[in-house]
Amino acid sequence: MLHFESLEIAMSPVEKFREYLASQGIRLTQEREIIVAEVFSSHEQFDADQLVERMADPGVGRRVSRSTVYRTIGWLEEAGMLRKVGRNNDRDFYQPESE
Repeated sequence: MLHFESLEIAMSPVEKFREYLASQGIRLTQEREIIVAEVFSSHEQFDADQLVERMADPGVGRRVSRSTVYRTIGWLEEAGMLRKVGRNNDRDFYQPESE
């Protein structure tokens, strides 16, 4: 009888998110992929408006709609990839979950 050890294969945040969305019957669009890449490019806390502003920076060149940012943040939170860490001035602050 053969025994195989299970290997833990590291997935990128984009791959994890793609898998989560697929399980919900939702596809990973280019805009959603750009948002995930931006969220996980740093492990700092942020709110949705800060993320929209970062992505609207002409030097970044990754403009996406505000509604897509908010929707994607919600899905990232549902997927367990992002967690709400606080609230200030009616704004929720998030932080990427570490591995």
